[in-house]
Amino acid sequence: MIRRKQLAPPLYYAAQELPQPSRASFYARLDAAVKDWERLAAPLRAAFCAGWGRPTDPVVYLKIFLVGYFENITYDTDLAERIEDSLAVRHFLGYTLLESTPDHSTISETRARLGACCEIAQVLEAAVAECLAQGLVAGEEACVDSTLLPANASLSSLKSLRTGKRVAEYFQEVRERNQTAPEGTAPERLKVSNQEFRSATDPQARLAQKRGTRRGLYYRGTHVTDGKKQIILAAEVALADRGEPEAAQQPLRRARAVLEAHGQHLGTVVADAGYDAADFHGFVEQDLQAKPLTNYVPDTTDKPEGFRKASFVYDPQGDGYHCPAGAWLRRQQSREGGRETVYAAAPGVCAECPHRRSCLGHARGRRIIVRHQHEGSRERNLARCHTQEGRAALRRRRHIVEPPFGHAKTYGGLGRLNCRGLGKVQVKIVLAAVAWNLIKLVKAVRPLAARLRKPAVASAPSRHRRGPFPLRGSPHVAG
Repeated sequence: MIRRKQLAPPLYYAAQELPQPSRASFYARLDAAVKDWERLAAPLRAAFCAGWGRPTDPVVYLKIFLVGYFENITYDTDLAERIEDSLAVRHFLGYTLLESTPDHSTISETRARLGACCEIAQVLEAAVAECLAQGLVAGEEACVDSTLLPANASLSSLKSLRTGKRVAEYFQEVRERNQTAPEGTAPERLKVSNQEFRSATDPQARLAQKRGTRRGLYYRGTHVTDGKKQIILAAEVALADRGEPEAAQQPLRRARAVLEAHGQHLGTVVADAGYDAADFHGFVEQDLQAKPLTNYVPDTTDKPEGFRKASFVYDPQGDGYHCPAGAWLRRQQSREGGRETVYAAAPGVCAECPHRRSCLGHARGRRIIVRHQHEGSRERNLARCHTQEGRAALRRRRHIVEPPFGHAKTYGGLGRLNCRGLGKVQVKIVLAAVAWNLIKLVKAVRPLAARLRKPAVASAPSRHRRGPFPLRGSPHVAG
């Protein structure tokens, strides 16, 4: 006879009969690894002022937001349900079995309040300080990179700033004008740009395009990651139409300030070819007092070797360039507010040169070289790229700075944003960086409870596990 299991709860429970979370659980290890939760949540106190809501401990809500990132919970309704029915999460937050946990509306309102009232970047700085205390940050090599975060807005929400019409109406008008235009006139192009169109649902989202994909509305997120243990030193969100070198300047300043506050120095800034700009190299050398190391963009023109810009040798004494054929290119004028200088050969020199066709092609006139004011910084970066140490650092870069982005998009809810506005997106990317750093901290500290845990029998990893470690060996595994 099959015995059926039926729920028959007793009237009373003894205190010792209540279940307790495991000492080797992820949240127990995290609570033991972080030495000062009060310091970590101190920047959030401005969101819990006396005139708004109930008096609440900021530490509780910081932990609530982190639980959402650890367990890949995107929506606050699911997060509130998980907090309510999980014994380990209740113990992590400090709630007993008889206490009521925050509902989803309170969690949503508090998160929205953080972006308006708090300097959320200070939470990440406090998390970096915890990692610095454990020796997880070296500062000798910092990698910077950015990614496009899909905004919570569609292309159909675009409206013209000039006429107020939607993009579909604009396309219809352009097609009608092209049909009625006289013969011989060039047709008007269907052009949608950030200068003329804005999203009606999220005005701060900008048009951008990832390589190999269609255009969409995005934000640009930037990470500065330390090369020792992949600790994120700074994270910031900018408008998607800002260039990568420009968007990286403020996060790099924050990273340098965090390191200097703890007696360390920013050594080398490693980036990919998207940062190969003279302005960025000059900023790293002069403002940050560090060494830039970026992949360079090679000259892909079809001119023969010996007639590219790199083959013209600059002479700082005479302030001019030596041509490969022996001619002298002297300084002519400055432009772009003195940021660029034009150098050219004397009139008639290029006309008599036997290499004119190889140097200028079918163009008339003379050869011109434009030198940026930070061109020297770019040339020194190019020399570092060709050293053995430089090539090794460039190979390491992708294994240092790209895994945090993959974690945030796959397990941190940044694969597609569910909020609108630059301030709210900033809260999400900073808290995702804090969650990444704390996972790294737990892996490095490994409290006594984890060491005393009995070794489990090896088994094949499940493809359907949920939480901070769904796959064994992934970068977010806590143990």
